Amino acid sequence: MKSISIKVTIWSVAALVVSLAIFLFIGDRVIGKSAGENLTQVNQMLLHQAVNALHAGGSQGLERYMQELNRYGTTRYQMSDASGRDMVTGGDDSEMIRVTVGSGTPFYRVHGQMTMGLRSEDGRYIWLGTSVGPSPILFAPFYFLLLLTVAVLYWLVTAYITRPVRQLAAIVERFGSGKLAARATPRSNDEIGNLGRSFNAMAERIETLLMTERQLLQDVSHELRSPLARLTFEAEMVRKTTDRDAAATRLRHEIERLSELVETLIDMARAEGEPGAVEMEELCLNDLLAMTVEDCDVDALGAGCRIDMGSGPETIVQGNAELIRRAVENVVRNAIRYSPRGGAVEVTLKREGETASITVRDYGPGIPDALTQRIFDPFFRADASRDERTGGLGLGLAIARRAVRVHHGDITAKDASPGAMLTISLPLRGATH
Repeated sequence: MKSISIKVTIWSVAALVVSLAIFLFIGDRVIGKSAGENLTQVNQMLLHQAVNALHAGGSQGLERYMQELNRYGTTRYQMSDASGRDMVTGGDDSEMIRVTVGSGTPFYRVHGQMTMGLRSEDGRYIWLGTSVGPSPILFAPFYFLLLLTVAVLYWLVTAYITRPVRQLAAIVERFGSGKLAARATPRSNDEIGNLGRSFNAMAERIETLLMTERQLLQDVSHELRSPLARLTFEAEMVRKTTDRDAAATRLRHEIERLSELVETLIDMARAEGEPGAVEMEELCLNDLLAMTVEDCDVDALGAGCRIDMGSGPETIVQGNAELIRRAVENVVRNAIRYSPRGGAVEVTLKREGETASITVRDYGPGIPDALTQRIFDPFFRADASRDERTGGLGLGLAIARRAVRVHHGDITAKDASPGAMLTISLPLRGATH
């Protein structure tokens, strides 16, 4: 049986049937016994009144009393003499007396009717009372209708309860089939709603971890190209140059940069999967920005442009120096790539309220307004004519955005006409995230 609704309904109805059976058993054994004792006292009183009516008015007085007594109610009363002859109708009640008074049990049930018998104190008279009410069998359709109604109500209740469970099961199945965006929509605050919210949190975590793994592979392939190319060049220089010590120093420097880069990529992947695992410290953005621009000067000279930097007062943020440096470097190198020969790349640091803003502007072809959000997507290039060699893989800005968001900041782009302007916003030290 796979349906929870059917299971709950069956068990509920079964519980109702068992409860009804126990109620009838208790009613028959316990309540019936107590009621029987009360009925015995009542019938003793009625017998005493009937004897008084007989003594006061003779057989006619007894007949009037019995007719009045039997006019209403669901019990038919009779009074017999010691031989078993009915003192009103003259009928033979000896068999009824035998199974009640004679058996030592004042109550006798036959065909769903209960008969009781009492003997007067002097033994001259016997009082009989027979239930003439409807048989319990007549109530069977009512009992069946009651059970059917309860079963339908239980089905509706359990269906209402299990519907969100079925919906959550369908969402889990979709998520398990690879649709990582599948989420539950809990509408209640009960256990099922809490289960849906817990699943959403788990799904977000799993999706983040999987996407982080994919992004790490993409980042490695993107970021290692330049260091590996420089390593190849330096290795060739070691073989050809006469100043082997200087070449070896440069080679060791490139190896250290490569190791640092790999560690940074791993830290970034860990940061997205476990933001609390990134080591944060107080940083002076002015110094960090100056060092980054200095590293990019060689690329600017090779592209035939220059970098103009301007920074305001000392700006302190809480963050990871290498992640921020890589983000700024990717944005600056991207601006150099699109800057025309003889042009300038402007890098500016400002403080606005509780936010530090690093603005990088070039005077190249600019960015259409429709693409200002898409340029941060992996593998996207605004200029489709650029290939991998001239325009890169389209991962630099995606990596920059991820690094900035680890610090609870943001990165935006807009068309500056001419050129493009990208702004990195980071919360200042002590600002509320």
